[in-house]
Amino acid sequence: MNRSGPWPEGQTGNGVLIDTNLLVLLVVGLVNPRRIEAFKRTRQYTAADFRLLNAALDGFRPLYATPQIAAEVSNLTDLGGIERVAARNVLKTIVNEWTEPVVTSVAAVQGRFYERLGLTDSAIQIVSSEKKCSVLTDDLDLYLALSRLGVPVYNFNHLRERAWRITSRG
Repeated sequence: MNRSGPWPEGQTGNGVLIDTNLLVLLVVGLVNPRRIEAFKRTRQYTAADFRLLNAALDGFRPLYATPQIAAEVSNLTDLGGIERVAARNVLKTIVNEWTEPVVTSVAAVQGRFYERLGLTDSAIQIVSSEKKCSVLTDDLDLYLALSRLGVPVYNFNHLRERAWRITSRG
């Protein structure tokens, strides 16, 4: 996708924060796209979803994540054997490329989303508000909560639907 893809004009300049599930998809897809539909943490996605995510992120900088997201992704990419090592190396590469604002757990539990959505989503809200960055997620509760705050948030499922409409017309 080019910059005019899913991102409204003016919303791309401050970067995008990628939520846990989508980073798990990215890591697994970069390790082995054929595993996406078989792996327990990504079976709700397809190889086409992986390509869509990659295209949506292409050239988009800065990319943000939080330490909480990184920890979750590391735990959720528990592939077996050599794929686990490959997943760790892919995550290492990605971590070295993104911007990682630190939100302490003390700050996250004081955040407005903590009681309802938990530690990671609270940290996401804090970073997106402080950095004025967009958020890409497939978590409906997070999407709705951020939308209510006026954060530029994009639901990956909406990108999927748009891609399907374009593909079915093409």
